[in-house]
Amino acid sequence: MNRSLNLILVCFILLLTVGCRDKNNPEPKNLAKTEILVNNPWRLKDVTDASGKSIPQNQLTIETTAIYLFDIQFFNNNVTKAIDRVSRQVVNGGTWYLVEDEKLLDIEVSQFKGKFTIKELTRSKMTLSNNVPVNGVSQPANLVFEPVIQ
Repeated sequence: MNRSLNLILVCFILLLTVGCRDKNNPEPKNLAKTEILVNNPWRLKDVTDASGKSIPQNQLTIETTAIYLFDIQFFNNNVTKAIDRVSRQVVNGGTWYLVEDEKLLDIEVSQFKGKFTIKELTRSKMTLSNNVPVNGVSQPANLVFEPVIQ
């Protein structure tokens, strides 16, 4: 009888412990944009037109294609750095700010400046929108970034 009570008690404690566990760490609903930005460096994955179609790199300017070579790191003190993917050396730097109720990302780095509309910002993807020269003509485009998991 005593053994049965002990077994029931152990099973009850086990069920209670399993039931109180975190459910696979779901993404918080109101994760601050700053926290998402500074969590990992970001890598340009694609440049698309307004409809989401990829723009070939040979149609972009040298300044835009150069972004593919770097990982962009945002820091809490509003400093941003471009880090060479191969050498891991900092090759450029500047500032960043979330402005207009966190709808725009204002970046000022030499040869990469502007206010970019934040179309999407999650832990797994960042899409910024702005005008980009394509075949010498400025047009609306999306810069699609993915986080670099180190």
